[in-house]
Amino acid sequence: MKILYLAYACEPGAGSEYGVGWMVPLTMAQQYPDNEVYVLTRSRCREKIETALAELSEGRYQGAGRVTNLHVLFYDVPTLLYYKKEMSSHWGEQYNYLMWQLCARGAVRRAIKEYGIDILHHITFNQYRTPSPGYWMKIPFVIGPIGGAEVIAPALWQDLEEHTAKKEAIRLKGRDLPLFRFLNTRSKNKKVILCSAKENQNRLEPYKGDSRMALMPAIGISRHDISKSAPDTTPERAGRPMTVVYAGKALDWKGLHLFLRAASRAFVQKDTQEPLPAICIKLIGIRTDEEQQKVKGWVEEEGLQGLVELIPFMQRDELLRVMTECDLSVYPAFRDSGSMSVLEACSLGCPTICFDAGGQDAFPDDILIKVPVCDTYPQCVEAFAERLRWCLAHRDELTAIGERSRQWVSENLTWDKKVSEFMRIYHSL
Repeated sequence: MKILYLAYACEPGAGSEYGVGWMVPLTMAQQYPDNEVYVLTRSRCREKIETALAELSEGRYQGAGRVTNLHVLFYDVPTLLYYKKEMSSHWGEQYNYLMWQLCARGAVRRAIKEYGIDILHHITFNQYRTPSPGYWMKIPFVIGPIGGAEVIAPALWQDLEEHTAKKEAIRLKGRDLPLFRFLNTRSKNKKVILCSAKENQNRLEPYKGDSRMALMPAIGISRHDISKSAPDTTPERAGRPMTVVYAGKALDWKGLHLFLRAASRAFVQKDTQEPLPAICIKLIGIRTDEEQQKVKGWVEEEGLQGLVELIPFMQRDELLRVMTECDLSVYPAFRDSGSMSVLEACSLGCPTICFDAGGQDAFPDDILIKVPVCDTYPQCVEAFAERLRWCLAHRDELTAIGERSRQWVSENLTWDKKVSEFMRIYHSL
């Protein structure tokens, strides 16, 4: 079988969506050496990709063995259509991704003809409202797992910036959902649409047309990463301050401001207004000066100066080590299509506290510390604070939760298992 993956985000050794774009094709090529696996991506990470391919051909890439059936093709939009300041714009990245999909159709058609592609699968980025080239092709097409249809509960809108609120209003009204049906009817090719969360599937189901639809988490974990990242269970750990880690940007919908408010209620003594000495909160990945100043302001407002450490950047290997040594990973996002940060923490045996919101519904209740989304913002803050207080009082139980999460991920969400499921879908088409 000859498979072509569309992976706008693709980078060896990366996490989140960039990791998906690399690991799915790599694992497919490893698991099924009789297949020819092709990837179409941007040249953004070309040097890293070509270095990895050379190492794979010689059997030197991270214990993956010798792989010669993985091929990467590169396509970039014309310079005149590319928005160069995408990272400093709220819409720049989305615009460039849209242009790539529209302009790449010719490259996809050429690849299908030249290499005799049997199956086309769009793996990153994945959103229901964007026009993947696969919708216009004649061969069987798989897209996903896709997200984007989940919505933020009204009680949490207080922390949203104006541009985010506008996007959420569009989501909530669902006026762009018919666009999904329009895309599905562009071609008569057989299609399978994979949804990353139940909320996505429920909202998109009426617009699927003749396509098949199924639920599947967006990301996977390699058994190698699981085995090398055993959590710290040494007796010395119990004598150290409880370490709480937030890894990510300070985007408004990520819920960092709400978490800090909840942490203040949970970890600052009401009578003295002094923070508890047995807590250490590490905020990792807040890089820009503007974001750092904003977060420092939040920390000071909540009286958490003595507890919080800001770490602008950390290499992935070092971050994984920190996650295995911490007591609690915090992911207070108001919604998430793929819950990739939660999955990565679970794979490391790191217990995670998060809202019981769109995206986290793919995980069993007993492997996460879920916070209910309440009717009002103050109630949400207090509910999060209550669960943080529980974590502090039940530190020993956190280790057991982390081990359950690690076991569940190793049994259900490895790349090997995900790729096997993909292959079953391909054969059905």
